[in-house]
Amino acid sequence: MSLLLTMNVKVLTFLFFFSVVSYLLYPYTNSNLDAIKYSETEKEPPTKSKQCAPDIAPFYIYDLPDRFNEGLLNNCSDIDRWKDMCSYFANQGMGQPLNKPNWYNTYQFTADMLFYGRAVNHPCRTYNSSSALMFYIPFYASLYTHVFSHEINLTRRDALGVDLLDHISKQPTFQRHHGHDHFLPVGLMAMDFLRNPEEKDGKTSHGNKFLTLPQLSNVSIPIIERDIYNGKNQFGIPYPSYFHPKSKAEMRIWQDEVRRSERTHLFSFVGGGRMKGHGSEKFRTAVINQCNNTENCILVFCKYWIVTWDAADETLGAMKRAHFCLQPPGDTWTRRSIFDSILAGCVPVFFSDNTAYKQYTWYIPEIREDWSVLIGPDQLDRIEEVLSQIPQEEVERMREAVIGMIPHVTYMHPNASWTEIGSRDVVDTALVELTKRVREFKHNAGVTQENNL
Repeated sequence: MSLLLTMNVKVLTFLFFFSVVSYLLYPYTNSNLDAIKYSETEKEPPTKSKQCAPDIAPFYIYDLPDRFNEGLLNNCSDIDRWKDMCSYFANQGMGQPLNKPNWYNTYQFTADMLFYGRAVNHPCRTYNSSSALMFYIPFYASLYTHVFSHEINLTRRDALGVDLLDHISKQPTFQRHHGHDHFLPVGLMAMDFLRNPEEKDGKTSHGNKFLTLPQLSNVSIPIIERDIYNGKNQFGIPYPSYFHPKSKAEMRIWQDEVRRSERTHLFSFVGGGRMKGHGSEKFRTAVINQCNNTENCILVFCKYWIVTWDAADETLGAMKRAHFCLQPPGDTWTRRSIFDSILAGCVPVFFSDNTAYKQYTWYIPEIREDWSVLIGPDQLDRIEEVLSQIPQEEVERMREAVIGMIPHVTYMHPNASWTEIGSRDVVDTALVELTKRVREFKHNAGVTQENNL
């Protein structure tokens, strides 16, 4: 009986102290709606802020409905009528693994997916919108355009983009500065989002009007090819290539490999021709003809139905054996091959200022001659002559500059350890530049504190 009495006293004592503690903590856990809304996703991981570099501002990623990003993957098999594209969007946009670690068969139009994969685990990400200086809109714009490209009803083709901006523009965080502190990465060329306003239903073009919508006029748009004439808020970011390393050691091993590569040919070209009348036809024809007429060129000719990004070994193999890699315009001013050639340590040769110099200012050396060659219109018919006259020591100096660029034009693996990366990749570089823009805006607007939103 005494034992039972003792147990009852202990239970009552525990319940009394539990009630007192609960009463004291109640105001801190249930005092208002803000406390209820402060869910697990709003809690700041305690160690991340210590790792965030001072030149990258804390950014908040909007938690969008799936229809704006991951949900679009449900329609990946319908993107191309002749090929199932789903495998190219696997592994957070890296595609299927190749035959060595952290090399992937990466599709050229997944930069927005790769950007998100890097940003979601970034040490500068904040889970509390009130502590953010920048706001990331994680919309898979490239997938959106692919999925709805065959829609002949233009209202339906545009609907998801209109829906997204209607959703975002209603957020208090957006309304505060009218989008000046927001950014939205895009993995397709600007021309795919600038449809002619006079186009009518039933036309064959695949573009939408997303970048013309007024809600985006102040939002920063990192994009793989900007509109060089009107894209004042657009900023070129590299096309993805095949390598997504997890560490500084992996990057150095690859850089050493391309540095040691035996350059057996003066120049190479990986690409195809263009139909007569196409804007790039004269460049492509000149390049292909001159490659065919000399033993100093490696030509990997790609017919239009060949998926070139499925040929990583052949593409990079040709580029690793050449001193110079020719980069004429293609369907648009830019091409993924620019970044494949940098990855291979091959000096790019351009044929227009618009190809890279006006696109990727965040990523390329300010002095173009330090890392590339520009072939002018009066030199188009004598490419080999121009390149052969460049002194060997100058070629080696340019190649070393190109090899030094590799980390900054690479999308590191989404699971890379921040303590092991050792240098800034595409995403880090973009975040630094976006931070400069937002801080400048806030300074000019008279906002003196980063958290004074």
